[in-house]
Amino acid sequence: MKHVVDVKWLFSNLEQVKVLDAGIVKPGQLGPYQPQAKIQGALRFDISGALCAEQATSPNMCCSPAQFQAEMRQLGINRGDILVAYDDKGMFSAARAWYMLKMMGHEQVYVLDGGLPAWCEKQYPTSQSYGAAAQAGDFVAIFDESAFVDKDIVLANIGSAQSLLLDARGAKRFTGQEAEPRADMRSGHVPKSKNLPYTRLLSSDGCFKPLNELELIYHELSADKAKPLIFSCGSGVTACILALVADELGYKSLTVYDGSWSEWGADSDVPVETSYTN
Repeated sequence: MKHVVDVKWLFSNLEQVKVLDAGIVKPGQLGPYQPQAKIQGALRFDISGALCAEQATSPNMCCSPAQFQAEMRQLGINRGDILVAYDDKGMFSAARAWYMLKMMGHEQVYVLDGGLPAWCEKQYPTSQSYGAAAQAGDFVAIFDESAFVDKDIVLANIGSAQSLLLDARGAKRFTGQEAEPRADMRSGHVPKSKNLPYTRLLSSDGCFKPLNELELIYHELSADKAKPLIFSCGSGVTACILALVADELGYKSLTVYDGSWSEWGADSDVPVETSYTN
């Protein structure tokens, strides 16, 4: 996979790359983000904090290009750096870091297959503290405005069906059989959307399934790779896993609904469905 590296590769190239811990606290869990360890030298890529929009209406919404650039420079990130993002759950929020960096114009960014659990299983070097930048970086944010869509575009798409919306949440959350982990949130899904739980893309070890298996999964939902795709989830995080795999498979027009269900489910003025036929 062109956007994914394994732990063996990272261990062999640890001195030539910069590693980003992009882990977050899952919705419904309490307390600050506290991974059991950090990959040696890792920098903190704080999706829910320093890299969240200052006036965010939903959790984890992406910050402005100026804020993003300033944070990357503070981390010592340079334009030519090779970056590898991981998270503490295997594959949950690392793809969000990949997506944010790509949409801000950084080309050499990858995700670590299996994340921290796979790294620790091999007993590769870890630390209890994050690395620190020796000096400020020269990162330049060049924002791709097509990377995100808002609620109005998703609402209009229900009627136009110009794009297919794929929702990465679990099946029971999608159908409304299971309550949302965030308080005061309706259950269900955006009308005419389809469900693709991000966990379907992963093997039992938390790594991505082979590309031929992923191809079959996506083909069931959208055989036309030219059809624009919108990805959604609870707060725009696991939606990026779907976007990463779609890009790997050659789908051409991809975007993420940044507010995702945290925004849609909290708005009583937009329609919600609770039945589903794939």
